[in-house]
Amino acid sequence: MMTATTLVEGAGPQSDDLLDAISRSNLVVDFSIDGQVRSANQNFLQLMHYRPEEVIGRHHCMFVRADDRETPHYRAFWELLKAGEFVQREMRMVANGGREIWLQSSYNPILGRQGEIRSILMLATDITAEKQRAANHESTLNAISRSTAMIEFAMNGTILAANAKLAAIMGYEVQEILGRNHREFVPPEVAESEAYRIFWNRLRAGEYVEDEFPRIARCGKTIWLQASYNPILDASGRPTAVMKIATDITDRWQRNAESERLALLDPLTGVSNRRGFDLALTTMTNDYAARMEPISLLILDIDHFKAFNDTFGHQIGDLCLRVIAKAIELALQPRPDSLVCRYGGEEFAVLLPAADQAQAAAVAEDIRGEIAALKISHPGNTGWERVTTSIGSATIEPDPARPSQYGTELVAAADKALYAAKRRGRNRVVDAVIARPESPSLAFDI
Repeated sequence: MMTATTLVEGAGPQSDDLLDAISRSNLVVDFSIDGQVRSANQNFLQLMHYRPEEVIGRHHCMFVRADDRETPHYRAFWELLKAGEFVQREMRMVANGGREIWLQSSYNPILGRQGEIRSILMLATDITAEKQRAANHESTLNAISRSTAMIEFAMNGTILAANAKLAAIMGYEVQEILGRNHREFVPPEVAESEAYRIFWNRLRAGEYVEDEFPRIARCGKTIWLQASYNPILDASGRPTAVMKIATDITDRWQRNAESERLALLDPLTGVSNRRGFDLALTTMTNDYAARMEPISLLILDIDHFKAFNDTFGHQIGDLCLRVIAKAIELALQPRPDSLVCRYGGEEFAVLLPAADQAQAAAVAEDIRGEIAALKISHPGNTGWERVTTSIGSATIEPDPARPSQYGTELVAAADKALYAAKRRGRNRVVDAVIARPESPSLAFDI
């Protein structure tokens, strides 16, 4: 503890004027070297609700809580003062009636002319209101922390602090994440993106950011957080840290994702429905046009399926459709990027990205063979007596200038090829060759 400049007793009229000025704006108490009150100004007496005669000659400890008086800390405090040390601290005191008062106090040894300690002058200000506000603020933060995940970052993304709730969401103990960087918990493709750089630039500019974010928890598990990033500003308005408040919304994201997935599936067969097909067709045609790769489409129809339903009933017909869908998926195992769709009724469609004409025809023949190999009895399918399928195949080469027309052209060509397969006796594949003459219309060689 440093020894501060002390006041010298009897230093003259100027010192008295100085003390009077200090006394008007501060709480002032003069203690003897052994801690007894020698005098107290009116400010102090009013705050503590005492009359002068109630405090003169009493020890400093009368203003201290009983459980604080016997502590080593309090005893050391007076040992420092007796040794001539200047002591400055926030101190909790008790007013008359038991009300707690917080003082920002300095205890100043007053020396005689020979340098001996004559008394201890306490100068103080009442900070009870500030302490209460701070306590309320801390209590509020603690309450929020108990129910909300919170984490604090330095402006370079280093984790400075985190509560147990945030750490638990990420699958860690608090100490395991302190000192690590924000980008370590961000998917790599996000961390390397321009959007991520802009995100941190916004925070460094003091901007508040709120959104839903994917994050990488322990063992590489992806979670989703609803989070707000709140820059903490210094007295000059400069961001010094970022406080993140987050809520785990992984379950909601998974439910939404599952709902979206189910909305694109045919409930009977489990393959994509027509809506899913239309979305995939638009995406694939645009994508593969940009990449200058071909795309193919198969449309297949179960031969004489109305007669099958009339013979066996719709329940058996539904079972047949499910079995057919599985057979198509089995045939497509070597092409996991393909999409199977129940196109409508007994019709199915298969999108084959990056498949040329010969590859598409080969896949179509594999599908036809898988279905025939099921040997599902079908007396109404004259000539075959089992379930078979007719397939139309179409391939379109890339034309980046006309990607928006790909889908329409593919469907039209594959559909025309399907009807050609039916005309030629069913249980076969017909391949549509899409020629591009000089005129804008398409020619089909079937």
